[in-house]
Amino acid sequence: MAVDLPADSIQYLEDMPPRGMLVCISGPSGVGKGTVIEALKRRMPRLTHSVSVTTRPPRSGEQDGVDYFFRTVEEFEAMIENDEILEYDFYCSNYYGTPRRAVEEKLSRGEDVIMDVTVPGSLSILYKFDAACSIFLLPPSLSALRERLIGRGTENGDIIDSRLLKAVDEIEMAPKFDYILINNDVNFSAEEIRYIILAEKLRAIRRPAIEQKVLNR
Repeated sequence: MAVDLPADSIQYLEDMPPRGMLVCISGPSGVGKGTVIEALKRRMPRLTHSVSVTTRPPRSGEQDGVDYFFRTVEEFEAMIENDEILEYDFYCSNYYGTPRRAVEEKLSRGEDVIMDVTVPGSLSILYKFDAACSIFLLPPSLSALRERLIGRGTENGDIIDSRLLKAVDEIEMAPKFDYILINNDVNFSAEEIRYIILAEKLRAIRRPAIEQKVLNR
């Protein structure tokens, strides 16, 4: 009989507290990263979502501290100067980045952290956290991506064209990631990521010397 094993039910030894895992979700603008992450969080309520900081203005319905930390260019550059940003990118005329302290504190407490980051941001994090898991979301096609961007109704035609040109360059970087998914369906993509996390948490690199701890019992 098949068993549906929740991805947050990994067994650890009592004297081996786990360190949290960092999961980076990237892909072109409009591919649905935020929507997939929300669907994943409903399946894995213990998963912590790292809130990014940006200089772009909030879209309708977005809340500061929930969707993003919205800051001015001057405030963002001050955070860079003070080493408060783990990674950042200048994307379509705006800064996007990850606050350092919150992520490091959550990982040290054993919390798994999922991040919605730009493609260069993910690659930058992989240099700093070699055990991070990177996932690239592809759209079904460029025409589907254009339709999604138009459907958001948040940018004019010039910005959409700029995002699509950027998307081509980003998609060509997909092979640099650990996993590549095609986001045809939000719930299916969320389930694929759940299984990726389950498999990643069982890798030997995340359970150092666990066999010796068993032998010494």
